[in-house]
Amino acid sequence: MENGNITILAPAKINLYFGVTGIRADGYHEIETVLQTVNLFDRITVDVSAGEGRQISVLCRELADLPQEKNLAYKAAEAFLSAADDENIRVEISIEKKIPDKAGFGGGSSDAAAVIIALNTLSGDRFSMAELFGIGASVGADVPFCIKKGTVKATGFGEMLESCAPMPDCCILLAVPNGEKTSTAEAYASIGGGEKESSLPAMLSALSECDLQKISDAMRNDFESVQSADSPSARLKNRLVSLGARAAMLSGSGAGVFGIFNSVREAKAAKEEIENDARAFVCAPARRDYAYIEK
Repeated sequence: MENGNITILAPAKINLYFGVTGIRADGYHEIETVLQTVNLFDRITVDVSAGEGRQISVLCRELADLPQEKNLAYKAAEAFLSAADDENIRVEISIEKKIPDKAGFGGGSSDAAAVIIALNTLSGDRFSMAELFGIGASVGADVPFCIKKGTVKATGFGEMLESCAPMPDCCILLAVPNGEKTSTAEAYASIGGGEKESSLPAMLSALSECDLQKISDAMRNDFESVQSADSPSARLKNRLVSLGARAAMLSGSGAGVFGIFNSVREAKAAKEEIENDARAFVCAPARRDYAYIEK
């Protein structure tokens, strides 16, 4: 791998659809989900130089209390270097966080994906996209999607990916209740094995028709079935609807929610109404061909 540095924009994601279909023998939940990247970004800079053995460091002021070895960006660098069998190398990772942590918006997974993409780019594209998905899956279930980006159906435990028709242009408001964070592991433990009938075809059809109202009507998240109706996330979701969202829903396991609005003006007005109780971000869908590598 050549010495050098590169900066990657790591987008947030939302789950337009999330269904749990069962539990595998290894304990992983089988899921079917439709994910969408949006234009709220962490900024990841990766600097590679010669070193003794493998030296990895992660600097992120917003996650200063998290041991760097537990940061998914660190684990992504470890996984890539192991796959590449690279030794005597120093990898320094700097993360500027904008995506709220533990909110269901995929910030950690997206940061990990950005590190994998950065190292592969600095390696002269050593690995194919399919190989990068495999490296990503060893780090976390959402990492392969965060490498692929766009509008994607994921099945298995999230590692089996299939591109969907792109989400039409719209305005999406992300919001996280102040002080709320969710443990994904605890959320999965609460949800059990899943027994609901799939309604995924309705979402896929709505995307194919590029019909925003049908997409809104087809939104589903099985984690909401184990969420208290009086939880901060549930109250915030209902508030977004009352403020004009076509639909609003928990993203992933939460605690973040999102609402789909008809216009930027309406989304900004809703953001102003909730800003005392939540952090909120006005976004739009980010397509796969967005310029994620900074020049």
